[in-house]
Amino acid sequence: MISVFREFGIPITGTKKFRQFYSDIPVDKIYVEGILFELECRLGVTLEDSVNEQIHSPLDVIMAFKAKALA
Repeated sequence: MISVFREFGIPITGTKKFRQFYSDIPVDKIYVEGILFELECRLGVTLEDSVNEQIHSPLDVIMAFKAKALA
């Protein structure tokens, strides 16, 4: 996950993982969907659309994939 975020230029260390997409991190919805798609491909995990809609920060991404992996 860290390498994907690095490739997309989004730091997730320390408090930076709490920054909000769209306001604190100037990206659009397509960019965030690209991150999610890349993570799904690399991790072999697919998130439901309802989960994708609740993602607003890098931490949300991390927690969504963690919850799916533990399920």
